[in-house]
Amino acid sequence: MASDDISRREAERLRGLDETDRVARTFEAIADRGALWVWGDEGDVLFTEDARRRNLLPIWPYATVARLENEGEVDGEHAIRIPADVFLREWLPQLEEDDADIAVFPVEERNAAVLTLAEFRSRLR
Repeated sequence: MASDDISRREAERLRGLDETDRVARTFEAIADRGALWVWGDEGDVLFTEDARRRNLLPIWPYATVARLENEGEVDGEHAIRIPADVFLREWLPQLEEDDADIAVFPVEERNAAVLTLAEFRSRLR
């Protein structure tokens, strides 16, 4: 387990929170640890779509919750730690070019929230 990760038991508990609490916990974890987690491999990260066919980048507050949601689906994929400052500086401009929004802490294909990049940036600061 990475030093900025949590136990499987704690991850299961967090996955059981309602949407509002999952969003709050995500931003608390990013503020506390200075990072967020995405899912992918060395060449690509996971994107999803919602019912309105918007491109969404799922993010999680910890690697363990990302693993519980995705592990075993595609060989070689894993949780990827992104420092918050790098996410703001490098990822958000690319997401804007890709016309993507952010899916916060999805559990069983239910997003805790879908935020525009401006909403995400505002909440992160």
